[in-house]
Amino acid sequence: MCEERLKEFSRLRLDGRPVPEDVRLLATAQWGGRGHPFERFGITILEPGAPHPLTDFSYLSAEERADPDIMANCAASTQMATYLMAVAQDEDSGFYGYWLHPEQRVDRQPPPVVKVDSELTYWELGGRTFAEACLYDIAFDDDALFAEVAAALAELHVPVSAGSRAGLAELSADPAPEDTHRRLYHSERERLGAAG
Repeated sequence: MCEERLKEFSRLRLDGRPVPEDVRLLATAQWGGRGHPFERFGITILEPGAPHPLTDFSYLSAEERADPDIMANCAASTQMATYLMAVAQDEDSGFYGYWLHPEQRVDRQPPPVVKVDSELTYWELGGRTFAEACLYDIAFDDDALFAEVAAALAELHVPVSAGSRAGLAELSADPAPEDTHRRLYHSERERLGAAG
């Protein structure tokens, strides 16, 4: 059952790319009902067929849909979804995903993990894996929390390459997601004839 879900996850969430080992282990634990350490912080792996958070506009009213400025932002978000593969969500309407822009040099490093909050702010996270990026996000400067969550990840056979947040690798997202969204948004505003 989990293997079929992982195949669907690869196809629908990662554009056919293999599911990274840490994501596979976290997803399998979550879907199998065993849970994983990030659930304590409201972070859960997305279901394979869930809408991409950047393309779900079901909450917009008819009045908002008539606003060219809002629709320009929606169009920009939809384009961003082709570069940002959504993997997990948090309890505050944010999500985490791999930045796979065509200009990003993934031959030099793994794809960076980016967090997007409910205000469409893009946070580039440290760490060389999805699990390390989530740990980077939740630990801040709390080394004891970092060690506690890293130990819980180790029980799931999910490795962490450092003993503290400061030791995690800093990957560069190039071009920067925030700048990319801003460029797309301004281009869409112009296309839709938004005033100003």
